[in-house]
Amino acid sequence: MNVRQLESFQAVMTAGSLTAAAGMLSVSQPAISQLIAQLERSCGFSLFTRAGTKMRPTREADVLFAEVQRMFIGVGRVANIAKALRDQTWGALSVASFPVLTRRVLPDVVTRFCAERPDVKFSIESMRSRSLVDAVATQQVDLGFSVLPGDRPEVESTYLCTMRGVCILPTGHRLANRRLIRAKDLDGEAFVALGPQDHSRFLIDKIFEEADVERRIQIEVGQSETACAFVANGVGVAVVDPISVYNNAGGKFAVCAFEPKMEFDIWLIRSKTARPFALIETFSTYACAHILKLKDEAIDMLHRRG
Repeated sequence: MNVRQLESFQAVMTAGSLTAAAGMLSVSQPAISQLIAQLERSCGFSLFTRAGTKMRPTREADVLFAEVQRMFIGVGRVANIAKALRDQTWGALSVASFPVLTRRVLPDVVTRFCAERPDVKFSIESMRSRSLVDAVATQQVDLGFSVLPGDRPEVESTYLCTMRGVCILPTGHRLANRRLIRAKDLDGEAFVALGPQDHSRFLIDKIFEEADVERRIQIEVGQSETACAFVANGVGVAVVDPISVYNNAGGKFAVCAFEPKMEFDIWLIRSKTARPFALIETFSTYACAHILKLKDEAIDMLHRRG
């Protein structure tokens, strides 16, 4: 018993005659007749009786046909999955990124990516960059977006872009109408700081120390979006990444360029040891292009303020 015999059997059952079955499969009628005879010998029982030009199936043939149909449905599903894998419209991806990118950028990226790939499933994780690198290295996630390059030999780090930090101030603040805020302008100001677990906290503190500027750190928060909320409430000013304020329609605060430059690098982190999967590469390219576009739009946002 082989697939060709079963294809012939399915065609005869569907078409009702040897001639019609031969036409369906684009072979000769004697070839179909021979394949059916071979299948009957393999089964050990008759599958059809002749009624003129028609082929009348036996009850055994009806039972066998139900199983053959299920088999070919399964084969068809395998073929469809293979095509979807080739077209990169089926599969599962796990992605991790630093918190603000997870909340403010990835939802849009993944939604757009899935619009043409409804059978692609995603698992999205929000992680601090050091934990993210470990997760990629141990293949808990397929790829990650980090503010730090990977420091483990199992991963490769691809630099994407640098975004400049911005200063945010409550609406109505004495400096809110300026295009550019310098560190010295914030001497004595109430300040909303990021917690020590955030990599950028060290960079921000260093800028103000080198400028010999005293801030009154009123509040410490774990994430830059929380800092935005406190600034909106008038608690103080803050220096944050531009992603946190980009398209923040509900943010009741002013956004200004900040000097000295406080830069946030974004890195794509991938595993060196994971098995190749084309869908990972396709999504990486798609997401990176979106992040670079976001960078350009964030720069334009600040320029329009001027």
